[in-house]
Amino acid sequence: MKTYHGSCFCGAVGFEADGDLAEGTMRCNCSFCRKMRYWEMRLPDPDGFRLTRGDAYLAETPRAQDDGIDMHHWFCVRCGTRLWTQGDIAEMGGRFLQVCVSALDDAGQDELVAAPVWWADGAHDNWWNPAPEIRHL
Repeated sequence: MKTYHGSCFCGAVGFEADGDLAEGTMRCNCSFCRKMRYWEMRLPDPDGFRLTRGDAYLAETPRAQDDGIDMHHWFCVRCGTRLWTQGDIAEMGGRFLQVCVSALDDAGQDELVAAPVWWADGAHDNWWNPAPEIRHL
């Protein structure tokens, strides 16, 4: 496990996240993740996330529909950088926090290339199973 440091493009928001890219990352086929090009690393413990600066610059993308799913996507209002997703979904193991790999400042190129990717079928709210097609993601 490693403590990664992350930030938005303009530097207004910063965070620390305890995780391990070698343990895997996730890409999803849902419409939100496709449009945002999300690539995330799930933290083994959601409490392993610490916001270090920029609380005033955070905003949450509203969900397209009120479907009762507890999932929140956070970004910087100054520059638009996607930062993390958090929520509580029983099928995903309960409470979770996933940081956007693109926001990690100290993830080395070799770590990124070697990081396994789980291709989730979020398009059908079926994240715990693989997406049937991934070539477009």
